[in-house]
Amino acid sequence: MELRWADAEERLQGTLHPALPREGEPALLSLHVGAFQGAEFTGPLTVTVHLKDSPAQVTKTLTRDGVNWHTELTFDEPGLYELEVRYQNLHLKVLTGYVTVASRPLPQGLSWGLLILASGTALVWGVRGAIRRLKAPTSPAGTSDSAEVPASAGPAEPTAPAAPSEVSGSTVPPTDAASDR
Repeated sequence: MELRWADAEERLQGTLHPALPREGEPALLSLHVGAFQGAEFTGPLTVTVHLKDSPAQVTKTLTRDGVNWHTELTFDEPGLYELEVRYQNLHLKVLTGYVTVASRPLPQGLSWGLLILASGTALVWGVRGAIRRLKAPTSPAGTSDSAEVPASAGPAEPTAPAAPSEVSGSTVPPTDAASDR
């Protein structure tokens, strides 16, 4: 994110890195104040940061490193933050900007773990389905087991039908003498 402002006396330029900060992660604010005429600005330079419509605020005095002023900001919660830069050279200057802070994403380790777990589950279900298709019977569903004839050890001998009195509990109707002719 870039900050730019100028009036007849001075100009302010700055950057916030990363441009889209996240809660709990540090962001580096670098500012440069330049005078169009006269002596170079030597300070102090303060920054006030607070969640919009919140009374709690943090004020920091920036340290000068060479030509620029630097500070590290850490945002406690996601939302819209108001950033005020204050300095005085010939006149008091108060500049206000807004920074949107995003919520923290899932930790990278957890994201990779969920991805590996989902891939493993899909692989297991795919292999399970393939094995089930390979083991499935080749005969169509709905065939009766009565078509299967058990193999006997000896040669098959013809047997005479049993008399109705000899077979108890049989569901086969007795043979009619008239139908045997």
